[in-house]
Amino acid sequence: MRIASIRIMNFRKLKNVWIEINETTTLFVGANNSGKTSAMDAMQKFFVKNDDFIFNDLTVTDRNLINKTGETWEQDEPQKPSDLTDWVNIAPTMDVWLDIDNDEFHYIPSLDWAGGKLGVRLSYLPKDIGKLFDDYRAVYKQARSTENNDKDKSTPVKLYPLNLCDFIEKNISKYFGVKAFVLDPTKVNDIQSTDFANECEDKNPLSKLIKIDTIGAQRGFTDADSSNDVVSLSRQFKTYYNKHLDIDKVTLPEDLEVLKVLEKATEGFNKTLKEKFADSLEELRMLGYPGITDPRISIKSKIKESTALEHDSNVQYALSDEDDSFRLPEKYNGLGYQNLISIVFKLISFRDDRLHKGKASGDVDSDRVARLHLVLLEEPEAHLHIQVQQVLIKKAFGVLTKGLEPWQKTQLVVSTHSSHIAKEVEFSQIRYFKRAVADNNVKTPTAEVINLTDTFGEDQQTEKFVQRYINVTHCDLFFADAIIFVEGTSENVLVPYFIQNNYNELDSRYITILPVGGSHSHKFRRLVERLCVPTLIITDIDSAADTRYRETKTPKREANLITRNASIREWGIQDNSLDYLFDLDSSNKMFQNNTIYVAYQTPMQISIGKNPIEALAATFEETLIYANMDEICVLDFDGIVKDVKDAVSKMITKNSNAESFCEEIYGAIYSSSGRKVSFALELMHELEQIKIPPYIAEGLDWLQGKLCLAHDASHIEV
Repeated sequence: MRIASIRIMNFRKLKNVWIEINETTTLFVGANNSGKTSAMDAMQKFFVKNDDFIFNDLTVTDRNLINKTGETWEQDEPQKPSDLTDWVNIAPTMDVWLDIDNDEFHYIPSLDWAGGKLGVRLSYLPKDIGKLFDDYRAVYKQARSTENNDKDKSTPVKLYPLNLCDFIEKNISKYFGVKAFVLDPTKVNDIQSTDFANECEDKNPLSKLIKIDTIGAQRGFTDADSSNDVVSLSRQFKTYYNKHLDIDKVTLPEDLEVLKVLEKATEGFNKTLKEKFADSLEELRMLGYPGITDPRISIKSKIKESTALEHDSNVQYALSDEDDSFRLPEKYNGLGYQNLISIVFKLISFRDDRLHKGKASGDVDSDRVARLHLVLLEEPEAHLHIQVQQVLIKKAFGVLTKGLEPWQKTQLVVSTHSSHIAKEVEFSQIRYFKRAVADNNVKTPTAEVINLTDTFGEDQQTEKFVQRYINVTHCDLFFADAIIFVEGTSENVLVPYFIQNNYNELDSRYITILPVGGSHSHKFRRLVERLCVPTLIITDIDSAADTRYRETKTPKREANLITRNASIREWGIQDNSLDYLFDLDSSNKMFQNNTIYVAYQTPMQISIGKNPIEALAATFEETLIYANMDEICVLDFDGIVKDVKDAVSKMITKNSNAESFCEEIYGAIYSSSGRKVSFALELMHELEQIKIPPYIAEGLDWLQGKLCLAHDASHIEV
């Protein structure tokens, strides 16, 4: 038995999302405010906290529909609703689909199930639509009557409830509750209508099938000087002890030795107490207490194992293996380690609770172990160092499943903002939450969920390359507002500076820059298209003589040259000839519904002395020079910048033509290996004076416009 998928509808910004749940670990990733937390909250509320819904859990755009229903109820003689038809497309809903083996039939007697997938719909609906109707009408009419009787019309007062939403917001838990319905297994992939004839007797029939445990994002750890410790490891250990280890709960033969030691300790401590309190008790006797008939005071203690876990220093950290006296209380350890220990210990506790391990074997229903264990872990990365985050995500599932039988299935769902956690799992385990901007049809931003399992189809080599690239780089493309692929190190060094000083909107967004080179960026195409994140590819035109891609030093017009750059050839531009690419309009460099833009070198008009020429460049460095001719001529540098400056002066003196000039500049830059990067690093000293190469400015202009458009759309008013 396992959860195959869930569909969440009408819950906050999750208007309609389908989430497939991996057999082991499923990772929710996405940019801020993309819906990850909403999905985790929806699962917690439907699976566990059925009465914990609030009005803001309803999708904002549905409130107009609720108020329209209320307007019909407010009429003089409205028809009293007899069913929930008007509410099924408004109510927060979660469809749960489970894969169940035929031999597990007897575990679900309360459901009408014929084998195969089992589908259950959990909807937060009015408990009694007739009572909601009657009560709302009564309160609404009374409020309007009171308003009409107000004699002071100069300052009219609007009384509660103004509308049906106003009434429900204040009384939602009174009038609404979770109802469960069996779904049609032949329509797994469809959005089914609610069949009220298939309502389950239990409001949550899955509660006996699935054990749900959660670890929230806020775990309450504080620093050593704080007096507001919300959660401590001591409390966790004490809770675990009480449930699984307490010898007073069930005494086994192996506990006898412990009891003997405790009894001896109790006798010694009682003797000490009697001696210590003797003077105080004598003072009481001198004051007349106890009298003849009063009970005498006797101080005795009972030492228990559990009392050792009741103070804030019972969990300590040893600072030396050789000297046991070097210890500190738990709150003096780093927050990261406290968080790590807390998470792991909770996972252990969840597993042992499920199995009724140790002293919990005598608990009610201890003979029944849940067939399925679902654990929800929110943002485990808090306070954790990078390596610790990576180890945790790799080991967490193993902790939950240690010692389990094959039929005892476990599924772990993790939400995260950490790229370090995201890169430790396979694509098949990632569910990407994408923000969908508002439009004329949907007036508020919503979310979509994308399964990355089949992103690369049968192309396993490309999938392996992308997965490995992500694994060996600090790659946060799953959390970015936009992605920029750059050709090499020079662009990777300078493009962030261009953004910081010239593009305020881009500088305030979360943008990931990936240096992958012209031979590899296209391998990310399927992933980028699946994510639908605005993506700018900044690459080199790289001129070549023929289809064997024999490199030419500089590009030329009307020379039958083509580009050898795979980024240009593979992202969508159909014609590889340089003559075509040089004159291509910017509108034809956009692909995938204008979410991808390819920027490469284009012809530039410059002057050699007083002679204007068309400069054709094949690389970033050449274009940077042509865009900054005047600045480079006055820069006082040694190294490559000086070589370039000398080359420019030489060609101006010779009054050379465009082709000779470009070849001379090319030679000044590439006379030896490694000079491209050195050139960019030398210019770092004078970046304030450097202009952005036109083709890069063109791409950044497009990207900023794209993000500004998305930002404006996300603020459409209802």
